[in-house]
Amino acid sequence: MKMARIVPFRGIRYCSDKIGNLADVIIPPYDVITAEEQEQFYRRSPYNFIRLEFGKTGSGGDGGSRYTRAAGYLHSWREERVLLLEEQPLFYLYRQSFTFAGRTHRRTGLIAALGLEPYSKKVILPHEDTLATPKADRLELMRHCRANFSPIFGLFSDPEERFAEICAPFQQRSPLYNFTDHYGEHHTLWPVEGPPQEELARLLEPRQIFIADGHHRYDTALRYREEAASPGSGYVLAVLVPLEDPGLLILPFHRLLKGLTAGQLALLRKKAARYFEVAEGKPEDGLSARLAGMRAPAMALLFPDRDLLLRAKESGSAGELDVSLLKRLLLDPLFESDAVEQHLDFVTGEDEARRALQSGKAQAAVLLNPTPMAAVTARALKGENMPQKSTCFHPKLPAGLLIHHLELSH
Repeated sequence: MKMARIVPFRGIRYCSDKIGNLADVIIPPYDVITAEEQEQFYRRSPYNFIRLEFGKTGSGGDGGSRYTRAAGYLHSWREERVLLLEEQPLFYLYRQSFTFAGRTHRRTGLIAALGLEPYSKKVILPHEDTLATPKADRLELMRHCRANFSPIFGLFSDPEERFAEICAPFQQRSPLYNFTDHYGEHHTLWPVEGPPQEELARLLEPRQIFIADGHHRYDTALRYREEAASPGSGYVLAVLVPLEDPGLLILPFHRLLKGLTAGQLALLRKKAARYFEVAEGKPEDGLSARLAGMRAPAMALLFPDRDLLLRAKESGSAGELDVSLLKRLLLDPLFESDAVEQHLDFVTGEDEARRALQSGKAQAAVLLNPTPMAAVTARALKGENMPQKSTCFHPKLPAGLLIHHLELSH
């Protein structure tokens, strides 16, 4: 039987003395960065990680692509010693602290190079479908830079809390990084060396790894391995967190619908009335809060002029996830071709969805409840993928803490 493989690696990371405030260079992962935020990151520092992870499109005045420019920045920043390669292979202990809804949360994970396995081996388990466009983008970036710039987020079962026991001594030592970013999230990073590396590898070896976030990055790493002979091409950068960690928080990804024809909008209303019990709602009701108290499956369908609360009529829908029901009953009939991704955007807040409707960015929005953790792992074990963007593990893991270079790290 195949087992999970993790190995230490020589990380490339920012030199604190060169950068000053690490909050000025660390960013969220590419898939949640808006055009406005991209501009902000460019202005924040000439060494902001946006230039590697998600550079601007266009010529940039040099006739190259954002992928060639990313490779150029990676090379020049290493030459300037803004980015340093570790002298020895390490694991890293990473703690992310944040506040949500007035409560402080903290989750702790291991940063490692995770051995790639095809999903058929049932070692690495996905739970979401992926889209072609982001995978093509990430693949071009890997081809040019030969590196993982942001990690996948993996979960493993550890009911006996051995992970916390092994790692506890390292949290008493001086960290490599210890800073608060511009979102108010606090990041602490410790190196893990010596015999505990072997203990951690043994701990993870019999475990299955559930992908919480980073399905596109993992799929891209599998594809890149087929065409590259780099020493590290059989591994992907990962942050691995116990499923039992009390700091794990799942939010919903609400759907924004755009570019709909009049016929599609009419069909959306027709299908909603056919398959759901429909009740009128009001913005001041706080529909997200009302949804949380409704018997599943349920969702809210928002238009610029009205809000609708939907509860499924189908007797056979009991136990079906909201996101799956939405896709099957409402979205699939609207988009019979593979063009669905050009009509969808995703947000995590009701207010953000309403702003998109009022600005004309979206013609309709669907609010969903968060997918329970138990449903995520149960479907992953069965090999039943949910629609893309079914879960939002909050907050996102940052990009820029560590780079896993596929030719230098092993």
